[in-house]
Amino acid sequence: MTKGLVLVTGGNGYVGRELVRQLIAQRDCEVHVLDNMASGEHRLAQMDEQAFVLHRQDIRDTDAVSELLRTIRPSIIYHLAAVHFIPACEAEPGNAVAINVAGTVNLLNATPAGTKFVFASSAAVYRPLPDAHLERDEDLGPVDVYGYTKLHGEHFVRHYHNQNKVRGIIVRLFNVVGPGETNPHLVPAIISQLASGNRQLALGNLFPHRDYIDVSDVAYGFRALARHDAFEGGPLISNLGTGNTHSVGDVVATIGTAAGVTVDVQQDPLRVRAVDRPMLKSSTQKLRQITGWAPSISLAESMHRAWTNRMEDRLT
Repeated sequence: MTKGLVLVTGGNGYVGRELVRQLIAQRDCEVHVLDNMASGEHRLAQMDEQAFVLHRQDIRDTDAVSELLRTIRPSIIYHLAAVHFIPACEAEPGNAVAINVAGTVNLLNATPAGTKFVFASSAAVYRPLPDAHLERDEDLGPVDVYGYTKLHGEHFVRHYHNQNKVRGIIVRLFNVVGPGETNPHLVPAIISQLASGNRQLALGNLFPHRDYIDVSDVAYGFRALARHDAFEGGPLISNLGTGNTHSVGDVVATIGTAAGVTVDVQQDPLRVRAVDRPMLKSSTQKLRQITGWAPSISLAESMHRAWTNRMEDRLT
């Protein structure tokens, strides 16, 4: 039996690398990766390069993307390539739009008809709410450039799905944690300071509560949702989170426990975001209904994994 061909864009990135590992391990598909290597060549050292085909390309290159998809004709595309770091999106909104929106359109336009197109969206598409977010249009309302780019990407996935050009699956990720992070988000910032010997941490906003989900659970969730085939009234849209939230203080304490140290936190005005949500929590009802699965890795286990793998997490 011929194996199906799967393409992961951003496969050298944070979630992408873990997804590639899991796809290789399941041994039922031929894995291809499209990546411009923005996360660093060194990350390939932790991957089995003989087990997948790497295409060193940029999703902004329309001709290259078209030629690649015309040649390999994947049955599933996991589209993870994007600019994720909110301060970077705010500093260079044109670049964020070029990658997160125009790059997505390039892929959609070149995707062979009938291909499953699994789009990594974000909880950043939601408006601030005090309760768990449901996958409803009335709950949408981004507050930053990153959120707007992801929502625009969703719009194009919906359009191409409704035109019967792809079978769209939109996955709204909540806060991904664990080993292998490629951006200086909260967890890498804490680990970096602790690893350098600091016990008084300088962090940004301290009030937010977030729904933290381990990167391994995220990759599993992507694969579980990709098995869905019953599309009714548009693309499948599902949250991918745990349904639980933790404060910044919870995260600091949990990493401190993993590192075996006591930590003092101070707010750094230079790290404070002018716009930040007090709460971001996933409703997991739809995820459970569709897949019969729920994330299982606790914050404590995830932070232990991140701490013990900290040398692999170093940014370039």
